[in-house]
Amino acid sequence: MAPPANHAMVYGASGLVGWSIIHQILSNYPTNGMFSKVTATTNRPLDLSSSCWPQPKPNSVHPELQLISGIDLSQVDGPFAESLKEKVSDVETVTHIYYLVFTAIDDDIEEVETNRRMLQNVIDAHTLLSPSLKFVAFVGGTRGYGIYAPGGTFTPPLEEEMVSNLPPDYAKTVVYPAYRELLSEASTGKSWTWCEVCPDAIIGFTPNGSQFSLALHWAQYLSLYAYNHGIGPRAEGKIHERVKVPFPGNTAGANSLFTPASSKTIARFMIEASLQPDKCGIGRLFNIADNQRPCTYGELWPQLAKWFGLEGVVPTEGSTGHDKNKLKVGELPESTSSLRPGEYVSKYRGIFSQHGCENAVRAGVGAGNRQLDSVGYWLTFDRQMSIDKMRSTGIGGDVDPVDGWIESFEMFRRAGLIL
Repeated sequence: MAPPANHAMVYGASGLVGWSIIHQILSNYPTNGMFSKVTATTNRPLDLSSSCWPQPKPNSVHPELQLISGIDLSQVDGPFAESLKEKVSDVETVTHIYYLVFTAIDDDIEEVETNRRMLQNVIDAHTLLSPSLKFVAFVGGTRGYGIYAPGGTFTPPLEEEMVSNLPPDYAKTVVYPAYRELLSEASTGKSWTWCEVCPDAIIGFTPNGSQFSLALHWAQYLSLYAYNHGIGPRAEGKIHERVKVPFPGNTAGANSLFTPASSKTIARFMIEASLQPDKCGIGRLFNIADNQRPCTYGELWPQLAKWFGLEGVVPTEGSTGHDKNKLKVGELPESTSSLRPGEYVSKYRGIFSQHGCENAVRAGVGAGNRQLDSVGYWLTFDRQMSIDKMRSTGIGGDVDPVDGWIESFEMFRRAGLIL
């Protein structure tokens, strides 16, 4: 029997989940020959030689990879379909679309409209160009559960049915409802279907940085902190000693419950879900996490710091883990006793260059600095999700949430993003 001629198209292939989807497909997940081709599209330039995607092995069956950079989805006017046809070889054979694109804009309403238009451009183009389309999958997030409202909106565990009950004033600032409306309308009467996956914190790797990668943000901070205290693989001649590094947040931020997901877990679920349209399509929403048991940053921090030879210390005084803080997303307390991770990295970034890690200087978290610095201060309420619906599909199983962090750290070091 001939292998299925599935052609995956990944929009946002240089982001956390997009990079991982390409990696998994090139690694023949879930089975050899499931995909004959994968097209990776990015807006930012990405060189294949530095992508860290697996290279094909001699005499092995593997999907053909096509990398297309400079794909701008935000065109207000203009023939986007024509541009896509021009740039993408075999666009007419695309069967699966994985949509991982998001543009952050200060004005919430403009942000919703811009991102909705980008997805509309993609769907309209493939409606014209890809008659074999079977499935569209996109990644939402817990912003769609109202966690950007101070103290949160719903009482956890967060369940998929809650998203339809968002307060109207908040809902209009979130693009995910607009995505659902768009895809429901566009798929009516068509041969393709769709689903949405909802992670909270996404832990993963990209070779050229990511504006909102908490794993990279903390990895660069801990890497430089360890180096400055004589610890680390490139601190030759230094004495290795245990050094304490405080959690960048308050007690409530360290103790609040949440359910993180590694980019590998998300990528694998999205791929398998897209191959089971009867079970996972028709606009179904799936919460996704590495483990059914929620965890806290207070549990994770010592284990993350330990990888860098440091002793991670969580705060023991201040507000309790279940207090509802009045800080909003991106807001920080007026003062802290030490430099925040973003400030620390900015101050000591030159150390990366001194040790040949030029990629670490070019590829950081950029505009996401302040929001990532504030995570431990404003996310001070329980926000764990129920993943019963995900588990009911039979796809995946529980893994240790720390594994995703450690895998990311190892890849960051391999790519020269940390010491």
